[in-house]
Amino acid sequence: MNDKLFKILKKVYFKKKYIKDEKGYLHEIDCGDKFDCSTKTTCYSTNNLKADEYTYLLENSYPVNEVVHFTHNQCIEKYKSLLQNSNINLKSCLSAFICGFNSFPRGRQPILSYLFARAVPSHAYDSDSYCPLCSIKGNNWIQKGEEIFAWYYGYAWNELWGKYVIDLEEFSKLPPCIPTDKDIQIFRSVIEHIRNAPADETPGKLEQRIRKAKIIPDYEKFRFRGQLTVLAELGIMPNSYVRPLYDGFTPFAERCEINGKAAKNFRSDIILPLLGWNGSNPINEERLNELFGVFM
Repeated sequence: MNDKLFKILKKVYFKKKYIKDEKGYLHEIDCGDKFDCSTKTTCYSTNNLKADEYTYLLENSYPVNEVVHFTHNQCIEKYKSLLQNSNINLKSCLSAFICGFNSFPRGRQPILSYLFARAVPSHAYDSDSYCPLCSIKGNNWIQKGEEIFAWYYGYAWNELWGKYVIDLEEFSKLPPCIPTDKDIQIFRSVIEHIRNAPADETPGKLEQRIRKAKIIPDYEKFRFRGQLTVLAELGIMPNSYVRPLYDGFTPFAERCEINGKAAKNFRSDIILPLLGWNGSNPINEERLNELFGVFM
């Protein structure tokens, strides 16, 4: 995705939806977007685009309002089939993750999606609720364009796995990601900040310390949290509550129970496994060298 298309899509997906009155109260404004209650997706208006921007959007055939549907069983089958794609492997996803520190924010999510695809057992589920094993619902409607844009914007997360078959599918069609010197430099700096964490430092305090150090370009809390989440799911930032996805699969129902107990101790909006890390848990240097030794 080039910069011009990205800027146009940002206008589509990040419209101003509220306005403050003279007393400071927020009021919703009609921006043209329409929410579909049946699919829980939004149809985004393009009325705020200039004529040349709209034309450019059409010329690029970007799926602005394409909603795709997958059943639970189709998601699991698709995850497993994508693992057979030559472009989807641990090495390519780790390289993309390093690129995600600067040159290619899109590279942050694929490693999480890959770890889930690799770890989740093949299984079937026919109810419409959340599967207690993997958390994927019986039916999943995905606003494809919105999700792809969010990944290019740099978001990454380890929940809502019904969406991320789209992530791996789109990523499989991209050319290989080769980290730049700047990418590697920023990654090393983040690792060094984690190494030097005070024993009582929480993930939230770590986020604040790294933000103040100004080593992350265009720092935004939730986007950077996704990068730390990757390090936790790889087992590089260890925790004592739940095994990371790199080491195996923990059923969704069990993980929710563990996360609930951990959240009472930490009182945080961060979830496991990142929630369970603190400065007294040293970096797993062996795992770091195993996965990223070539970059260190």
